[in-house]
Amino acid sequence: MPRLGQRMRFGIVCGFAGLWLAWGVSTSLGADGGHASRWIAGDAAIYLELSHASPLLDQLLSDKYQNALTALPGYVQTTRSKTYKQAIAELEHVSKQLGTTWQQGLRDLTGGGIVLAVEGEPGKSARPILIVTPTDPAFLTRTNQTILDRAREKANSQGKADPIQSTDYRGITGYEPGHGAYAIVEGKLVIVDRLKTLQQVIDRVLDGAEAGASLADDATWKARREQAGDRQAWGLVRLDRLRELDPKRFAFKGDPKLPATFLFGSWLEVIRKADWASAALSWTDAGLAAELTLPTPPSGYPDALKGFVPPQGRGATQPVNPPGTIASLSLWRDLASVWEARADLFPPEVVQGLAKLDGVAGQFFGARDFGTDVLGALGDEWRLVIARQDHSSLKPVPDMKLPAFALVVDLKPGDNDFPQRLKVAFQSIVGLINLGGVQSKSPPLELGSETVADVTISTARYMLPKTPADAKEPVHSRHNFSPAIAQVENRFILSSSVSLARDLIQTFKTPAKPEDRTLMVEANGRELADLVEINKSRLVMQNMLEKGHNKTQAEHEISVLTQLLRYLGLARLSVQDSAEVVRLKLNLDLAN
Repeated sequence: MPRLGQRMRFGIVCGFAGLWLAWGVSTSLGADGGHASRWIAGDAAIYLELSHASPLLDQLLSDKYQNALTALPGYVQTTRSKTYKQAIAELEHVSKQLGTTWQQGLRDLTGGGIVLAVEGEPGKSARPILIVTPTDPAFLTRTNQTILDRAREKANSQGKADPIQSTDYRGITGYEPGHGAYAIVEGKLVIVDRLKTLQQVIDRVLDGAEAGASLADDATWKARREQAGDRQAWGLVRLDRLRELDPKRFAFKGDPKLPATFLFGSWLEVIRKADWASAALSWTDAGLAAELTLPTPPSGYPDALKGFVPPQGRGATQPVNPPGTIASLSLWRDLASVWEARADLFPPEVVQGLAKLDGVAGQFFGARDFGTDVLGALGDEWRLVIARQDHSSLKPVPDMKLPAFALVVDLKPGDNDFPQRLKVAFQSIVGLINLGGVQSKSPPLELGSETVADVTISTARYMLPKTPADAKEPVHSRHNFSPAIAQVENRFILSSSVSLARDLIQTFKTPAKPEDRTLMVEANGRELADLVEINKSRLVMQNMLEKGHNKTQAEHEISVLTQLLRYLGLARLSVQDSAEVVRLKLNLDLAN
C-alpha cells in the first residue's frame, strides 16, 4: 500500500480551508441518508470520524495546551519561522475578508463534522477521502471562493498561470490545486488524492450506493460504531483488509524478541490475528480518555500463551502508590508457564541464552531448577514502583537526586524454604557488588537489618568514609541507593532504597483485591516535575554542556519541561483481556 504523505498534504496546503482543516478530523451525525459514511466504499480499510469538533477545538486552542506545546522539540522554532508567519498572515487576511476569525472559521467549517477514509485495491495507489460537513454550507462556498480569488490574484500579480485548475463533472465543479482534488458536493467539502477518486465519490452521491455497498451498511462497521457510543472521535481499521492490500507491511510478523514477547506475548498474537481494531477518544477540561479494542483470536489462544492471559475474573491487583509515587505498574504473568513454553515462544538462539538461567539458579538458589523451583515458586502478580525519595535523609546527600524503585512479586504458599533462599541470594549479590567495587575503589555495601511494623528489612548501605569528604567535591549518585528486601505475608519486596521498602510495608498492610485487568499502569507527571525541579541546577548544567545553550536558554528549556509534565497530570493505562476482546484504556487527568 503506497505511502499517503504527499497526496494527503495537499488538503492542508491548498489554502485557507486546508489550513483550518489541518487542526482536526470529525464526522456529521445528522440524518442517516446524508451521513458521510454512505459516500465511502464498504471495503474501506481505514475509517476515522470526529463527531464533536467544537469541544476538541476548544482544547486544542486553549492556553494550557498551547503552552504545553512549547515543550515539544522544534515547536518554538517552527512558530518563529518565516513560513509559519506567512501562513498565519494569510489566514488572518482571508478571515478578515470573510468577516470572522480563523478560529471561529474553523469551527464553522467543521461544525457538522469530518470523515477521513482510505480505500484501495491490491497493487494500486491508496485512495484517501476527506469529507467535511460545515455548520453552514453557504459559509463553505464563500470560503472556497475567497481562497480561489486570493490564489488567482497572487498568481496574476506575479505573472503566473492560474494555480488551480477546475473541471466540471456531472454539474459539480472539481478543483485541482496541484496535488489532489476537491469539490463541494451537496454542501460538504470532499478532498481526495486525485480527480478520478473525486469522480467516483460524486457518482456514489448522485447515483446512490447499491444496497450493502457503502461502509454504513457494513455489519462490522455498524456494530463497532454502536459500541463506541457518543465519542468525540472514533475510528475503525480493517486489519484483514490491510493484509489483503499489502501483506508484507501488515502481516505483523517477525522474530520474537525477549522483552517484547514477555510484555506483549498474547497481545502480539491478537494483532496478528485480529480482523479489525477500533479506537475512540474524548477530550474535556477534566482530561483525555482513549480506548483501543481488538477481537481475540477466533480459535482462542494457543497453549503456549496461557501464561499471558489470566483466567476469567482474575487479573492484576491495583498498582500500589506509596508517598511520592512517580509511576506504578501491576501485571499478571504466570512466568512458570511462559518458561515451560519458551521453545514455542522464542527463536532457538534466545532459548539457548535462557538456558544459562538454570546455572544462575544453581548458584543463588541452592541448586533449584529455574523453571520448576524458582519461577514455579513465584505467584502471577508482579508490581513495579518508582517513587521520589526523601533525599534530605540520605547520608551523604547525592548531587543528582534519583528516584527509588522496587519490584514486588507474590510468593506461592507452601514453600517455606524459598523466601530464605531469596534472602541468601540478596546477600550473595551484595557480595559480588562489593568485589566489583574493589576494582573501581567504590565504598563497600554493609549488610544490616531493621524492623518496621513487625516486618524485618534486610538492608545494604554504602559505608561512610572515615573522614568527611571535601565539600567542593560532588557526591556520587551511588548514594541514592540503599538496596533492601522484605516480605509482607506472601509479597516479596526488592527495593533500591530502604525508605521505599518501609513505605511499601505500610502500604501492604491494607491488602488489595485482584482486578479483571491484565495490566495497569499509573504515572504522575506532577511528581516527576517535582523531581526535575529538585535537580534543576544539575540539569541546567548538563543542558549547557550537551546542547551549547547559555544559562538562560537552559533554564528556560528545563522550566518548559517541568510545565509540560505538570500539565500531563496523572496518567492511567489498563489492558483487559476478556473472552471476546482485548480492551486498552488510557486516561489523562490533565492539570487545570
